[in-house]
Amino acid sequence: MLAEAGFDLVHAFDPARAGIDLFVDPARRSGWLVGNTRALWPRFGAARRADPELASADHPLDRYTEAAIARATADTDARVWFGHRRGHDGAFPPLQRLAVATGLGALAPTGLVIHPVFGPWFALRAVIVEPGEPPPPRPPLVRPCECGAPCLDALAHAQATRGPGAWQAWLAVRDACPVGRAYRYDDDQVLYHYGRNRDRLG
Repeated sequence: MLAEAGFDLVHAFDPARAGIDLFVDPARRSGWLVGNTRALWPRFGAARRADPELASADHPLDRYTEAAIARATADTDARVWFGHRRGHDGAFPPLQRLAVATGLGALAPTGLVIHPVFGPWFALRAVIVEPGEPPPPRPPLVRPCECGAPCLDALAHAQATRGPGAWQAWLAVRDACPVGRAYRYDDDQVLYHYGRNRDRLG
């Protein structure tokens, strides 16, 4: 169901072994880290065009994510943390740290989590924990690349860049990664996420 909505990364993990207390619940021992690649964008666009209420929402992608996960967990005793929502402590759930700890991706020197196939071209949306047996433990991934001068030079430039065009410098950090280039987001998705350009929603 989640894949049909465009959330094509659903990574099983054992909350008790992840090393993050936030997700540990003795009554819910099966965990799922939910994310997406570029596969989300056409499905999200179609849903937005078909639903005027979604189209007019201030944060339509967050709303779409919440609705899709609500449908997927409707008949379960699941607990959900969304990456776009702060907790009671004011912090966002540590989805990147969870991805590294459970073997979905490896942390690069640039601070990006790198998937062995998709590289940096994926997003983490939510964590679901529910009753059930946890999967076997997975070791953390070996870093898929050693970021050389292009990645680190792009990072240094982004850190020094200010003003309206700063997002382009941060995009260049992702573009500098040699892993997963075939899975780069299309221009509309890039401009919506980085440039905050709602005109690219279609």
